[in-house]
Order: sequence, then structure tokens, then C-alpha cells
Amino acid sequence: MDIAEIFKPLLVDRMIFSLINKNIISEKDFDFKGQSCYLREESRKFILKEFDKRLKKTISHRENKKTVSYKYLLRMECFNLIKELKNEGEYQSFKMWW
Repeated sequence: MDIAEIFKPLLVDRMIFSLINKNIISEKDFDFKGQSCYLREESRKFILKEFDKRLKKTISHRENKKTVSYKYLLRMECFNLIKELKNEGEYQSFKMWW
């Protein structure tokens, strides 16, 4: 398992479901060719902008009592993993608390 799998439900899945449920992205944002489905260029750019917004969104961190962005939360997770690899601490996987 990699770090992406830990944060995928929190960042990507929630964003995609939100965009679909609010009808912000729909079938018109895709090109269908044979049995393949491709996201249109302008839709890709839009989704990347939305993802960047999501990474900048902040939450109140339970342990260090600070407000942190999701991007910083990812960075903290990487540092925790590095400490484990360097035998400087025991890695505890991130768990959502809300």
C-alpha cells in the first residue's frame, strides 16, 4: 500500500462524488470512442484545478492542534514514513478522525 491509497478516499473520491452529485461534471465531459472513455481536455484542466483547491483546503489537526492543509497533511505522512525507514520512529498510518 502506498500513501496515495491512504488519502484517495479523503481527497479524490470525495471530490469526484461531489462534482458528479452537483452535476458539475457529467457525460458531456467525456469522449466515447469504441469501448474507451476519455475525459475531455477542458474537463481535465477543470478537475486538476478543483484538486488543487482541495489540497489547499484546511482542517484542524487533532494531534498538533493546528490548522493544516491537506497538502501539508500529505507531507507530514511522508515524513512519518521516512522516520520509519530510517529507524527513527514507528510508522502509524494516517486515520481520519472526523
